[in-house]
Amino acid sequence: MKILVVCQYYFPEKFKINDICNQLVKNGHKVHVLTGLPNYPKGIISPEYRWGRKRSEIINEVRIFRTFEIGRKRNLLGLALNYISFMLSASIKALFLEKDYDIIFIYQLSPVTMALPGIIMKKRIKIPLYLYCCDIWPESIKNLLSTEKNYIYKISLIFSKYIYSKCDMIAVTSKPFLKYFNELHKIPKGKIVYLPQHAEDSGFEGNKFKNNLNVNFVFTGNIGIAQDIDCIICAAERIKNKYNFKIHLVGDGSYLLQSKRIVENKNMADIIIFHGQHPLEKMQEFYNLADACLLTLKCDNLIGMTMPSKLQGYMAAGKPVIAAINGAAREVIEESKCGICVNAGDSEGLAMAMESFIKNPSKYKDCGKNGFNYFKVKFTKEIFINELTKGLTKLVEDRNNV
Repeated sequence: MKILVVCQYYFPEKFKINDICNQLVKNGHKVHVLTGLPNYPKGIISPEYRWGRKRSEIINEVRIFRTFEIGRKRNLLGLALNYISFMLSASIKALFLEKDYDIIFIYQLSPVTMALPGIIMKKRIKIPLYLYCCDIWPESIKNLLSTEKNYIYKISLIFSKYIYSKCDMIAVTSKPFLKYFNELHKIPKGKIVYLPQHAEDSGFEGNKFKNNLNVNFVFTGNIGIAQDIDCIICAAERIKNKYNFKIHLVGDGSYLLQSKRIVENKNMADIIIFHGQHPLEKMQEFYNLADACLLTLKCDNLIGMTMPSKLQGYMAAGKPVIAAINGAAREVIEESKCGICVNAGDSEGLAMAMESFIKNPSKYKDCGKNGFNYFKVKFTKEIFINELTKGLTKLVEDRNNV
């Protein structure tokens, strides 16, 4: 197939869509990507992409078309301008792209507005559109709003309904989203499928926990409001004077600076360490450091019922998972027996779980292996690409048979 991928984020930004496109090419497909200018997560356009430079390039045999966007900065105004500028410039670009594609694949993170260029392309050349939804809208913006009566939410709901209604197939990362799309957005059940995110197989080496003198907990990925870093900080504060342990936060995001301020104000900088964002190839170092991995997510809305992709990463690394989370992620943790789970937002429960791990390591000796075995059956890249390719191929074949 010749596939047009639409996603606001792409290499050198660190998202799974990079790996997906590379693998599709290795499998014999021709892939073009319509994307923006690299600026995530710092919010500043990379210098080599300014002033009209590198608007078209080929990386790992993937042809990339880049369109103008304003850097997202680190405030709501900057974020809004970033979203709108990409939507408009990429929509215009979609009017002039070649027409010989077989299918459009939208890898939809936030914002949902990034999908509009794909809708325009679909209408222009009359080919099917497959959307992979990693962030459901407008649910994803509820953490930023006080009420659903907010005009921003109402406008986002109307826009989201329009975008999702134009898709021939929508794949979702968590099972609770199937009901959300059917009931809120009125998408027929036959047009929604469950396709969990994948992780790289980093290899199971066994739990390296040796003793309770220096225990390392690791949290990776986005550090935003939804990730509930406050729960981790509060849990650590409850047991900080009882045990020797460190918490390593590896990632970046909108709540990073606030998290650092809270840790400093609580005089816990020697316990909670911020490592910033690191490339995928360096993550193995942090997994090797980890005795166990932490997973937290607020449950103020349906986003709290999702399965963060970091869980697959933890399982692929063969690490026990200690979580304060509800929904799909909790179901997987309990089904796979890869760790312990308490309710989302329960800092006291999380502290007790961490304490249990520190005091009774033998209780968790099989968790890492259990998680790794579950990952091999459910969450490998091969499984993901095979299911994605089946979905894309079916849409193309259905169109050709009309």
